[in-house]
Amino acid sequence: MRKLSYLIVRYRKFILIVTAILCVLSVVGIMQLKINYSLQDYLPQDVPSSQAIEKLDDEFDMTLPNAQVLVPVQSVQDALQVKTDLSRSDGVISVLWLDDSIDMTVPLELADQDTVEGFYKDGMALYQLAVDTDDAQGKLEQIYTVREGVRVSGNLVDLANAQFSSQNEMSKITLFIIPFVLIILLLSTHSWMEPVAFAIAIGVGVLFNMGTNFLLGEISFITQTIASVLQLAVSMDYAIFLLNQFNHHRKEGYKPEEAMALGIQKAVTAVASSAATTVFGFLALVFMRFRLGADLGIVMAKGIFFSFLSVVVFMPAFILSIYKLIDKTIHRSLMPNFSFLGRVVLKARWGLIILVLILFLPSFLGSRNNEFIYGNIGYPDEARISEDREFIDEQFGIKQQMSLLVPKGNIPNELDLEAKLKEIPEITSVISYVSTVDKAIPYEVIDDGQMSMLMSDHYTNFIITAEIPAEGDSSFDVVTRIREIAASEYGDEYYFNGLSVVMMDMKTTIEADEKIVNGLAILAIALTIMIAFRSLSLPLILVFTIELAIWINLSVPYFSNTAISYVGYLIISTVQLGATVDYAIFYTDTYLGHRQRLKRKAAILRSAGEVVQSLLPPALILTCTGIVLNIISSLSIVSELGAILARGAVLSFLMVIFVLPCFLYYFDYIIRKTTLGLQLVPDQVLWRRRKRNK
Repeated sequence: MRKLSYLIVRYRKFILIVTAILCVLSVVGIMQLKINYSLQDYLPQDVPSSQAIEKLDDEFDMTLPNAQVLVPVQSVQDALQVKTDLSRSDGVISVLWLDDSIDMTVPLELADQDTVEGFYKDGMALYQLAVDTDDAQGKLEQIYTVREGVRVSGNLVDLANAQFSSQNEMSKITLFIIPFVLIILLLSTHSWMEPVAFAIAIGVGVLFNMGTNFLLGEISFITQTIASVLQLAVSMDYAIFLLNQFNHHRKEGYKPEEAMALGIQKAVTAVASSAATTVFGFLALVFMRFRLGADLGIVMAKGIFFSFLSVVVFMPAFILSIYKLIDKTIHRSLMPNFSFLGRVVLKARWGLIILVLILFLPSFLGSRNNEFIYGNIGYPDEARISEDREFIDEQFGIKQQMSLLVPKGNIPNELDLEAKLKEIPEITSVISYVSTVDKAIPYEVIDDGQMSMLMSDHYTNFIITAEIPAEGDSSFDVVTRIREIAASEYGDEYYFNGLSVVMMDMKTTIEADEKIVNGLAILAIALTIMIAFRSLSLPLILVFTIELAIWINLSVPYFSNTAISYVGYLIISTVQLGATVDYAIFYTDTYLGHRQRLKRKAAILRSAGEVVQSLLPPALILTCTGIVLNIISSLSIVSELGAILARGAVLSFLMVIFVLPCFLYYFDYIIRKTTLGLQLVPDQVLWRRRKRNK
């Protein structure tokens, strides 16, 4: 590393030129990036609903309705004209209305009134549309122009809102976060220019990461919205540590070039260790079968790697170019002295341990018993789309459409299947070949165009409408009953899909991911800590400290009786561990450094003042990042992630500052015995007691 550090210093101008070129290329790469706005696309291909969607597309060249459109109409004929107009809108694949369920030559008064009122009542017609989701915003706007008073709800609206929010809010989020970051850094640095240097160094890493995302093909809108600001917040301490080393060696009398070379050598080991724990935490997400985890995990791990490279290679070259300007803008540190916290911890150590014992079990159980939402993107209550959804639900009820494909050719089985489906109270209509056509008419006589949605060469399609929400226990119960009925008639030779079906498969998949992802993250980070400290006990102590903060964080929704997104729950479980375990590592490293020269109490007193000043800026930056995401994002899943992230950063910081020192104090003897090559100053009170007990 010594030779490399001097090469970086020597060729700093070349590094700056190459970095500038790569930044331009990264901007070009950003413009090539495709964003995926559908969480459903991240389900594994082998789950039943994914297979059913593929089969429906292969056999019928159609998709299930993803939008409900309510239009005021004058008459049935007017409603039929609106249907024609909707079908001509760009991107509309199919339109289902009353005429697809009943014979319109029969007076409506003689038809089944539940079926009629599911599509037409009180001068309003409700249409079920299947719409292409490329440019969902544009497709939605076109639907709004079909007729005055159009209202739309459904998955299309969710996707359009996700597109609008992620495209328009990302820059707004960044613009809000940067001033907070600069203010926090100004309070903790000694020059007015240092925060700018930090922001540029990490900004280059962020730009490289964003500019290489197109190599992945596409990324999710969630990753696109949070990855950049999360990378900025998590890796800022790398830049702070390098500059502190540079300033330290300059104070010792070294020339700037020599001081930077020495600073790189000193910083690389510590920053690499810190980055490795964070990278392993994010890479654990790659092992989720729900591929959104891999999407975010790869982008974030790549981002941490680019931040590391930027700090180690670009930042030294940049600092050596502006260090004179930094020197001219020096000011006194505005950060207060926190050495008193060491005394607070020592005086309250028994109380803090008792508090941990009290919080441990309730927080663990609470974090494991939350009520979850599995797929709803959500949008603000005051938005037009929220008002439209509520109006449609009030007028026609909450409805979900599902498709059940069964092998074609067995009319008695189809009749039996339809009868059983109609026995489910929540099902309001079943559209199928046997319900639409006289059973005595042979397949060969039927007009292919008329039956194209209900029959293919190999399958019959049952289009089922049920009064259930997209997800929840009642919805999943209906899905389970339909699957049981289909299995009783056709074994495993059926395909069943719909939004509620997808949500149930998403629930099953994500819940199965939890133990694997959390277990791998904990194992990988614990192994990294074990190797770094050459200790068996420290990984347990440090990981437990952060895990306790995570349990408390994720138990808050349980005790406040608030449902949370399971995707956010799982991501935060890993992100908080990977992003904040560095706090515990830094505190422990500082404490052990002093402990080799001082007794336990003196080591804690000395560590507290040093550690808080170093950890407070990154903790505040991560907290502010979460708060800004929570306030600005109109996407409920992103806003919720922000709130949990902010709370998690605060809790992890408090646990490291107040609880970890207690663990280090009381487990001092065990740490010494289980850490290879660790030489500590004998603490007579502690060790004499151990010898006496022997």
